[in-house]
Amino acid sequence: MIPSPLSAKPCAVPAQLAELLGQSGQGYALWNAEGHLLMATPAWCQWFDVPPDSATGQLLRPLLSDASWQTHSQRFAAAGKGQRQEYDDTRHDDFGAQRHRRIQLTPGAADAQGQHEVLMTLNDVGREYARGAVITRQHEQLQSLQGQLRSRRDDDGELEKLRTLLDWRTAMLTEHNEMLQLLSHEIRQPLNNASAAMQATLKAIDDLHLPDATPATKALLRAEHVMQQVIGTLDNTLAAGTILAVGGKAGASSETDLPTLIKLVLHDIAADLRPRIDVQWQAQPRTVQLHPALMRLTIRNLLHNALAYAPAETQVALRISESDEPLALILEVIDQGPGIPAELLPRLFDKGSRGNHSHNRPGAGLGLFIVRSVLQLHQGTVEALPHSPHGTVMRLVIPQGLAE
Repeated sequence: MIPSPLSAKPCAVPAQLAELLGQSGQGYALWNAEGHLLMATPAWCQWFDVPPDSATGQLLRPLLSDASWQTHSQRFAAAGKGQRQEYDDTRHDDFGAQRHRRIQLTPGAADAQGQHEVLMTLNDVGREYARGAVITRQHEQLQSLQGQLRSRRDDDGELEKLRTLLDWRTAMLTEHNEMLQLLSHEIRQPLNNASAAMQATLKAIDDLHLPDATPATKALLRAEHVMQQVIGTLDNTLAAGTILAVGGKAGASSETDLPTLIKLVLHDIAADLRPRIDVQWQAQPRTVQLHPALMRLTIRNLLHNALAYAPAETQVALRISESDEPLALILEVIDQGPGIPAELLPRLFDKGSRGNHSHNRPGAGLGLFIVRSVLQLHQGTVEALPHSPHGTVMRLVIPQGLAE
């Protein structure tokens, strides 16, 4: 007669073996085919929250919490039918940290109904999980880096397209600038010749002391003024094209004799206006590092503006000085005109910006825009300051000793 599972008495595990397994610190438990716990080590009892003193001999199901039974019951049943089980179990300790055990259920001897006794082994796999977490993080980081690399390659591709487009546009600007320079030369040369002829004629009339020459002299002076304005507009247009073509670099900056540059600037001014310009040397005349053609145009633009807006009987000062800290050339054009309205100051150096008194003056409003652009190419600054009691100071600071 086969005993009922409820009436069967569990066979005890030899005490010496149970003691040795308990001292190993590992989690072991053995239950028979009827589900009675034959042996359990302290480590196993601690993992399943089972009182170690009263566990042996008890049915396994009442000893486990509902949560534990729900987690393990199907595994226990499969092992009881002779199917070896291996799986991981995770719990949290009192401090909230995760603890991991690998559970092995090994079927033993079977009874007449085919139910097996089962040996459970708990193995601490916390280190494996830690290594797995590290590997997972490293894998995620690798995937992130790969994504960044793909994005970087895409960005590099777009950058290369933009670089190609920029090179093409720069080449086009350079070609246009060369054509503009050629056209400017073809137009400017006859204008310069005509201006020189007018000045020679004026001098001849003055030397001959001809009677009734005043109307002719005035007409020639007006013609020369118009000629200088046309030349100035042409030079400004050419300078704007040059600034665009060089793409923010000053180009042929060189050692330039400053007194010679100032003489060339004065020569660009109409002969009857030159006496109004007072050149004030507050620095030792010397050579300086700058772009001579662009700086010549810059100073000329400022002098033209000052002469145009200041009263005809007043003088315009061109003051040359320098600073040691930082090392810089300082040029100031000082007039006694009406000053610059406050509302115009924020856009004074913008392209196309013109003052309230410029309605009768020719030009496209490029003068001060070119002044600022040239100073930026030289890594310098320009600012408009009030002059007491009235007038304006246009102050240029051109750094010296910069690496090319």
